[in-house]
Amino acid sequence: MKKVIITVPKGKATEISTKFKDILYSIEEKDKSVRVTLFVPDDMLDEMIAETNGTLGPDKESSRPLWTGSIPYFETSAGEDDRVTLVEVSTPDFVISPFIDQIKKRFSSKNRKEEKAPIEKILASIEEHSEFDTNKIILAAIAGIVALIGLFLNNVGIVIGAMLISPLLGPIYALAISIAVGDLKKTLTCLEILGVFILMLVVIAAVVTFLLSFFITLPLTTEINSRMDSNAVYILMAILLGFATILALSKGIPEGIAGVAIAAALLPPAVVTGISLVLAPGGTFKALTLTLQNVVGLITGSVIGVVFMHIGPRDLFSQYRSRQVMIRVAWILAVIILLLVIISLLI
Repeated sequence: MKKVIITVPKGKATEISTKFKDILYSIEEKDKSVRVTLFVPDDMLDEMIAETNGTLGPDKESSRPLWTGSIPYFETSAGEDDRVTLVEVSTPDFVISPFIDQIKKRFSSKNRKEEKAPIEKILASIEEHSEFDTNKIILAAIAGIVALIGLFLNNVGIVIGAMLISPLLGPIYALAISIAVGDLKKTLTCLEILGVFILMLVVIAAVVTFLLSFFITLPLTTEINSRMDSNAVYILMAILLGFATILALSKGIPEGIAGVAIAAALLPPAVVTGISLVLAPGGTFKALTLTLQNVVGLITGSVIGVVFMHIGPRDLFSQYRSRQVMIRVAWILAVIILLLVIISLLI
């Protein structure tokens, strides 16, 4: 059960209270606004927000379009009513009320739909992953060093431990969502962050390997050699992992667990690429190809996942824009995958 508080100008209050009379809990009037409190079953939240979005849209006689905010001009010309309008959603620890019990009975399990996370919640969840974060860069560097140690010791357990602390899931997840909503700026930012992470892993692995080689003999273990095979089947594996990860996140599986799949595909090959630069230059291109195969495959699988989950913007203009972005990205990914398949067959 979700608690939803909608604050609207007085002129919109009647429309809101009429539309949601079955789940309306209380109305509080203020000088210029009205505060409406609703209690909504979890599986109804996304539909309720969509209906609220339409109710709070501009009046029919207004020249402002429904996708107000998508174009900077309209965003900066927001009026006083837009400042008053606010929708807050929270999850109470528990609620004791005969009225809430009636709502729960009215919307029993036989009437329930599959629960879908509102796009607003999804967009809020990727904010921290679509910005450069020093702490995450440090964490990725530590994960890379731990993975390097595990690879040289031929110890799978240590490599898995590095995967658990690796923050590589965030940028890929944020990238897929940004593509789904047609946000080109955030898409490019996520690509930059992912590129920085991978380049940093390669450089750190190369530097640490170079320094260690002066003091000890570093073996090319089975774990290292296995990451110098750029078979095209790894692209399919990465696509399936990317799709499964998005599906897992949508079902509430913790990010730390779901992220292991992403880290398993990216972390060891990137580290091996750095190791091979120092110890086995002949295998560097294969390791780099495998890394790129996994990156492209994971992005492709993640994009397929958000399409499968019907994640996208609400308004028509943004939906059109997101479809255009999705089509372009699909063509780019298809061309890159084809090139990587050809390269893997030739080397």
